[in-house]
Amino acid sequence: MKKYLLFFTFPCFFLFPMMFVYQSSLFGSPQSLTEENDYGTMGPVSFKKRSLKSCESLVSQMNTSIPTLLIDVEFLQMLEKGSCETCTGRPIKIGVDVKHLSATWILEDPRFEVLYFTNESAKDYLDFRSDPRKIIPKKFPTRWVGNVEVPNNIKMFVGFWQRAKFAECLNLHIPRAGAKVRMPARPSSAVLARLRDELIENEMFPFLNGGTLLGWYRECSVIPHTQDMDISVFAEDYNSGFVEEMERNDSSFMIRRKFGMTNDSFELTLAPKDGFRVFIDVFLMYPGIENGTVTHHWVGGVSPDGTKYKYTYPVYDPWCAADLHGHIFWVTCTPNEKIVKEYGKLWYLDHLTSKYSWNSSGKNVKRNGKWTKEQMKEVYKVFK
Repeated sequence: MKKYLLFFTFPCFFLFPMMFVYQSSLFGSPQSLTEENDYGTMGPVSFKKRSLKSCESLVSQMNTSIPTLLIDVEFLQMLEKGSCETCTGRPIKIGVDVKHLSATWILEDPRFEVLYFTNESAKDYLDFRSDPRKIIPKKFPTRWVGNVEVPNNIKMFVGFWQRAKFAECLNLHIPRAGAKVRMPARPSSAVLARLRDELIENEMFPFLNGGTLLGWYRECSVIPHTQDMDISVFAEDYNSGFVEEMERNDSSFMIRRKFGMTNDSFELTLAPKDGFRVFIDVFLMYPGIENGTVTHHWVGGVSPDGTKYKYTYPVYDPWCAADLHGHIFWVTCTPNEKIVKEYGKLWYLDHLTSKYSWNSSGKNVKRNGKWTKEQMKEVYKVFK
């Protein structure tokens, strides 16, 4: 028996080396699949084999000697799903701070498509030198994989990037001899930015509307004689958890008024608990649907007697970003169209707030029914 076992085992010592040589001739040596570039990281060869790598290993292979920000939306979405098999050999988009402009070698790295950005301390956004220009909030959670900064909340970051196209304001000179300043621009913009951040934390993307949109577009500022600020949130994005936070006293804002229902003419008037006191109206914006198609958008209002009002706009497109005294806010990409609809062809002329009626002066407002006395107990609440 030992004799036969010896004859069977002996050829195997030759068989295994022969198999290894044969495999190497077909697939190449292991080193040929993991060549390194000049920066000590995996080069283009390994990127062609992404389907064999985990998402995390792909991120680690993007490491360089300078800090980078991973901004490639397609890759981030695959990273969130934990499925990077479909990632092709295309360059991955990364952001690089302009303070690293001298590191020109990164522009030659075939792994990357580089977008430089500025990060000014006086502004709360990153400003990308892209075409078109893009800006995104600088405040979002990240983690580091070597020198690669990766957004933690990918859904939030994708929302930022989808709304990043920069929109310019006109900076018109508006003569206002003797007009009283009720709303100082810088402190009121700072408070509005605080509210923006809390809404973002609650997975809502607010955008400028009404007089605040007009002030930004017309004069790159806040209308000084206005009595409040206006922002909107799409009704389908509304998160009631934010109101619950304020009711639990877990927010830096408090509710002063709450009108309507979440499915009809909902409006909040908020004020900060500390700092500069400014009232901010937050409107839910609803889609106007005709024959199954969204043909317009609208926000609502209600008077003390229960009369409802409807402010209609062309289909809203708040996918652009603007600067208001160093703060990023989202705005419609077609501001002139929306402003003409609401304020008419003479929108570039100043109209004193004291002479502007909220429920009749607008060109886009009309009555929209009336709440009953019983309904008013629920839909019209004013808090001290």
